[in-house]
Amino acid sequence: MYDFLHKHFPGFEWAAAALVGALVAVPFHDELKTRRGFAVFVLTGVACGYFLTGMAARYFHIEPESAGGVGFLLGAFGGSMLSAIQRAIRDADLWSLVKARFGGDK
Repeated sequence: MYDFLHKHFPGFEWAAAALVGALVAVPFHDELKTRRGFAVFVLTGVACGYFLTGMAARYFHIEPESAGGVGFLLGAFGGSMLSAIQRAIRDADLWSLVKARFGGDK
């Protein structure tokens, strides 16, 4: 099973570490009240960990054997980061920004 996963998903170790990181971070987010919110938070954390761990490890010169910690942190903070972006977009008054930009208040 390990060989199959490693062959078809080269960074699955990072994804597993990101999954654990996202699951550890869930209790610290009070806004996750629905199953959909929980699933989106965990999946975005896993996606951030899977796709960004290699880049972050190379940037900070972390050995590939130790990159699991980076995956864990990216999983924990990846869901939080995307949740904060979504909250900022929801709270922004985009319509007034568009009206101000194109002269709708005249």
